[in-house]
Amino acid sequence: MESIIIASGTLKRHDYFSRLIRRADLVVCADGGARHLERMNLVPHVAIGDLDSIDTKSRRFLEKHHVPIIRHPKDKDATDTELAVQWAMEKGATELTLLGVTGTRMDHTLANILLLKSIGATGTKCRIIDDNNEIHLVTESLELEGSPGDHVSLIPLTETVKGVTIKGVDFPLDNAEIPMGSSLGISNRFSGTSAQISIKNGLLAVTKSVD
Repeated sequence: MESIIIASGTLKRHDYFSRLIRRADLVVCADGGARHLERMNLVPHVAIGDLDSIDTKSRRFLEKHHVPIIRHPKDKDATDTELAVQWAMEKGATELTLLGVTGTRMDHTLANILLLKSIGATGTKCRIIDDNNEIHLVTESLELEGSPGDHVSLIPLTETVKGVTIKGVDFPLDNAEIPMGSSLGISNRFSGTSAQISIKNGLLAVTKSVD
């Protein structure tokens, strides 16, 4: 089941994101993500969070469309985004796309990127998309579509990632080892319209970026 979590971070390309959301089987609003949905006139299946980021207009939009709201206390041990992810996975989500989870709050941005690790550990496919980036978690292999010149970067999420191979880029790697903290995998470029990444051991964050 393809599911989308939409939070309150930065999203400007509403036409593009609305097309993604319309294709999803399940749409979960994480608190202030309601403002993005209200602007796109898209109704989520549920809203989850402590409601501290929902403005009056967005709250009325949810109420008008009788969206169920699962409210949590403000003082809690998980972010609204993580709670929304947990709920979607309990409902059977097999693919998760997180929108509005990056922005000016670096603490939330980093936490949400690292959230991919715990999601991926369950075997659920997951990615983050914002206005300039796609961020994927790779445990075995991934094929990415892009355009020549698009940036693709490989960032280890474990102490080392072994057996790293990347093809379809200007600077391919074959069975390489990348330690955490290395910039070896940063700012490669698509040489065609697809890139193939595989690893043998570890966890890898792969980003496709457009300036």
